Amino acid sequence: MKIFIITFLIIPLFASLSSFIIKNKRFAEYISLFSSSLDLIGAFVILYFSISLKTVSIFNGAIVIDKFGSYIILLVSIVYFVSSMYGISYMRLAIEDEQMTDGEFFRYYLFLNLFALTMLIAPMINNMAIYLIDIELTTITSAFLVIAEVTEKSIEAAWKYIVIVSAGISLALLGTILFYLSGNIQGSGNIALSMDWTNLSLNAGYLNKDIVRFAFVLIVIGLGTKVGFAPMHTWLPDAHSEAPSPISSMLSASLLNTAMYGIMRYFNIAGENLGFNFPRTIMIITGLFSLFIGVMGIINQKTTKRLFAYSSIEHMSIISLGFGLGGIFGTFGALLQMLGHSLIKPVMFFGSGNFLHKYKTKDINKIKGAFYVMPKTAFLFSMGALALIGAPPSIIFISEFLIILQSLKNGYYWITVLLISFLIAAFVSLLSKTGSIVFGKADDNFNAEKGDFSPFSYVPMLLPLAACIILGFYIPHSLHSLLIGIVHIIK
Repeated sequence: MKIFIITFLIIPLFASLSSFIIKNKRFAEYISLFSSSLDLIGAFVILYFSISLKTVSIFNGAIVIDKFGSYIILLVSIVYFVSSMYGISYMRLAIEDEQMTDGEFFRYYLFLNLFALTMLIAPMINNMAIYLIDIELTTITSAFLVIAEVTEKSIEAAWKYIVIVSAGISLALLGTILFYLSGNIQGSGNIALSMDWTNLSLNAGYLNKDIVRFAFVLIVIGLGTKVGFAPMHTWLPDAHSEAPSPISSMLSASLLNTAMYGIMRYFNIAGENLGFNFPRTIMIITGLFSLFIGVMGIINQKTTKRLFAYSSIEHMSIISLGFGLGGIFGTFGALLQMLGHSLIKPVMFFGSGNFLHKYKTKDINKIKGAFYVMPKTAFLFSMGALALIGAPPSIIFISEFLIILQSLKNGYYWITVLLISFLIAAFVSLLSKTGSIVFGKADDNFNAEKGDFSPFSYVPMLLPLAACIILGFYIPHSLHSLLIGIVHIIK
């Protein structure tokens, strides 16, 4: 298993360095696609071992992978694969349109695979301080990708991203230190405490409750900055909007889940120490406020990629709310929502990327009649929009239904009313904006050649969309058992 894990992590590192050193465009494209394909297969293997062995622990406990960690690895691998495939079309068009130089092209592939590597490592790390270092590495690698197409706006977005997220990680690090100190103060029982989440979980009952309460709030604020929780979300719309579409997909559908994973590790420790009412209340309050901000952002957006950036805030808020409500339905629904978001958000960002190359704008009011201009992209984009807003059949419909059901079961009727109201507002706004893009009347001055781009531009949209719809009809027993197992881990 040690050799397998090392190989699993070396693959994207090799793809990154070889593409940058060899400097052959076709080689860079296909070695990245090959790397992501192998890691997707490897993610299923890791998932199998984590289920059969319950927990994979190697290197004296430095790497520990349970069902929850392997689930996050799988989600990251899925998005890495489809983003690598779509990137072939996107980057070729960017070169043709002279939006990117050859040097920027190779730098993109260098950091694309490094970014994927940092996200694949995160759910494996047992020591939470090292986990935070890795999360900061995701910031560094992805910041170079935000400015892949060097413009004044992209540079501003990258700096904003680095400053805000790094400040958040500093708060998360302080929270981590406080968790450690809470077991090493007078009256704590003199336990041998480390920063390993397995050790913290085992000794949760011995931690100082007052310190844990404050530390968990710092963790939610700090890692919540990376997740995109309001009011720490301000970097997210800019970074998602200015990054190339494959990177927007990875930022939205992979990175946010990776940060949420860290919060939930501490959620469990705080719950074991304080009782779960306190951490659940924090998650519910954070989820509701962020959901409000996300929906307001959706309503007011006038550009495609910022629209779906605010949609990411909305979806992560729903996930937070599901975890906060707890229970079988709430936690299971939140985990399904993570999967649904990872499948559908690439569809929307890839479609936005195709429209950008065809219409030369991100302005929703200037992208009209896409169904007549790019029929394949427009059809997949419209189906993705329906899945994104929770229209059946889609896995997101099931996940949001389960979260609403848990809210009713808990007797939180006011939360149910707020959640349904926000979902309806997002539904109407997203449907009207995407409908205008797909079926609106094209500008009379628009004279671009009609037709879709290469299959690399729409096949990566088709694959996750099909999976999302199929899962809306039928959830395999293996997936159901996996998620139930994670529910028992999170509690």
